[in-house]
Amino acid sequence: MYCGRDKSQRFPTGYLTKIDAGITSTIAINGQCPPAFMSGVPTTMMGWTKVRDEPNGFDLVEHEVPMPLAGEILVKTDSTSICGTDLHIWSWDEWSRAEVPLGTITGHETSGYVVALGEGVSSHAVGDFVSIECHLACWECERCVEGNAHVCENGAIFGVHRNGGFAPYFTIPAINARHNPETISAGDASIQDPLGNAIHTLTGGPVKDSIVAIHGLGPIGLFAVDVARAMGAKKIIATDWDNQTRMDLAKELGADLVLGKDDDVVAEILAATDGVGVDNSCEFSGAAPALANAIKSTRMGGWLNILGVYGSDPVVPVNDIVFRYLHVKGINGRKMWQTWDTMQELLANGGLNIEKIVTHRLHWHDFQAAIAMMREGDCAKVVLTFT
Repeated sequence: MYCGRDKSQRFPTGYLTKIDAGITSTIAINGQCPPAFMSGVPTTMMGWTKVRDEPNGFDLVEHEVPMPLAGEILVKTDSTSICGTDLHIWSWDEWSRAEVPLGTITGHETSGYVVALGEGVSSHAVGDFVSIECHLACWECERCVEGNAHVCENGAIFGVHRNGGFAPYFTIPAINARHNPETISAGDASIQDPLGNAIHTLTGGPVKDSIVAIHGLGPIGLFAVDVARAMGAKKIIATDWDNQTRMDLAKELGADLVLGKDDDVVAEILAATDGVGVDNSCEFSGAAPALANAIKSTRMGGWLNILGVYGSDPVVPVNDIVFRYLHVKGINGRKMWQTWDTMQELLANGGLNIEKIVTHRLHWHDFQAAIAMMREGDCAKVVLTFT
């Protein structure tokens, strides 16, 4: 039994290598074989790596191409998009310093092609086109067993706690690699992580035939506007501070009313809803004033879903939550796998405007330029391509 890889490939201890006519094969010991590799997989690669304990602190560093362990696959990266989390890591804030080990290849919104299978993997085949769920669950704790693996008590995050997708190859548990529908293009497949965040947040309350407010028009907020339209919201209200590029895009995506810093947001929302307020408020900005506006402009008995992460604990009008009988929910990631099922159904139906929200595509070597573009905000979603 042989497993082929490039001539220079190193194999784990316990396997013998055989070089014949320029091809390295591995002879299995005790009837077991290491992963079978697609031809052309190199032994080393460069990857954007957090190497210094300071803002930015990234260098392009050489790493070995990893070998998939049992239950894992090796993926050749096709695209990886820039997330707000990547901006936190670049800025090296308190959360990042506590969570990201120096020496880590970051990047978690990614997609690519399977090039090797670890022992025991039967769900995938070499050549499969997949997108990655970045939450790595233990599948054994109470949260996982009850169907809430996205808040696993022992979880980790791909591209934060272990090497991720800002490199040409990565390994991932096979269960975290979702097969892509044929209707999604390769260049758009990496955006399913933030798109899933938008869907999970929106579906924390009613969407179809409901009035929905989207507070914060970063890429996830823009995805939420698009999804709310696709899911049949009766009216969509979108708010931001002063990013006119994104506010204009929200209008183009289907928002009926777009409000900014010069508007009395609560008064305008109440006026647009006959004084009642919206059915479902979704807060994406991580800004305390936006959260207060969302609370005060949600109808009695309405839903408030919060994905935004705040730099410090915000002061919020708690009495309004109590007396308005609001259903408040914190959102973390995507449900595994209900959110993915909903998302891929929407993608398969072709009802989303991904091409409008992905405003820039850069080569992955231009990581620093992509980060600068996202920090400046004159864009929506920025995707790094590896082809």
